[in-house]
Amino acid sequence: MKPLKKDIIYKKSKAALAGAFIIFMVSFLVFCICATDVGNVVTSRYKAQKITETITLYAASYIASLDESERNTSSLDDIKERFENLYSNKEITGVYRFKISDIEINNDDSDAPKIKLTTTTSIPTLFLRYVGFGIINIIQTSYAKASQVQIPEIDSDDKSYTFRSEKIITDKRGDDLKITYNGDYLAFAGLNDRDNIYWIDIGSMSNNEDKKHFTISNTDSSYDTWCISKDSTFDLTNDPDKTIGLIRYIKIIKVDSCTSKTVEGAGVLEESTDAENTDTGNKNEGAQPENEDTEESTAEPIVTILNSVKIISRKEFLN
Repeated sequence: MKPLKKDIIYKKSKAALAGAFIIFMVSFLVFCICATDVGNVVTSRYKAQKITETITLYAASYIASLDESERNTSSLDDIKERFENLYSNKEITGVYRFKISDIEINNDDSDAPKIKLTTTTSIPTLFLRYVGFGIINIIQTSYAKASQVQIPEIDSDDKSYTFRSEKIITDKRGDDLKITYNGDYLAFAGLNDRDNIYWIDIGSMSNNEDKKHFTISNTDSSYDTWCISKDSTFDLTNDPDKTIGLIRYIKIIKVDSCTSKTVEGAGVLEESTDAENTDTGNKNEGAQPENEDTEESTAEPIVTILNSVKIISRKEFLN
């Protein structure tokens, strides 16, 4: 008995539907496989850019801390090797292979050296290797600039001056701060603790060879610190307790003389200032960078970040 025509059509339709379903599933599987590798590459590209920016900022800071005669790519060989080993570590980056492929330095401005850094991150694919794409190389370039930036003064009275940096001051290689002043003073750094400021003595970190021991006396306590004479630079690495790391405020307390030994009622030990309200009365808002050493000390102190760094554009690097 011959099958009916409609049965034949039904079986053909069923076979066509099964074939279409198989094609769809294979296509969908291929799409998912490709999407997995593409997603991995996009994520890796973002990570590679952040890593490149971090290294570029560090290298710019390092170059700025060197003498002009040492500001060349050879001086960065140790840093290059260290970061390559770090970011090629599978425990940190998974299966990535990382290389700093090019470094350029622009020393046209001796106070603000600029650096261009290019990295190559090799990403092994999971599935695309079977169609000939075993490794995908991600190339990222970043530009950074080191400079000296004057911190604006936000408050002062008959005993002290307070300064606030818009950016956090971090401990970098070499001298981090310079205070220019025509008198004797005590220096403190302020760290934000929620809404308050926690003050830490940085007099011990001064490179001034004439600094002297000093005692601050409050109502019921005393505090030993260092008194600085005239201008001084500060290396935050010299902190014996290694507590300095992220600071934003600088306070200078005036003293008549470093030989007077004490200053009554300075209030540094117990001071707990609202960080938000401290910004009122900004006296030097929008102060311009102080890129050259002041030959003569000024009546009021000047606080300068010696090793500030920032990401810049390619156009600014070339200029």
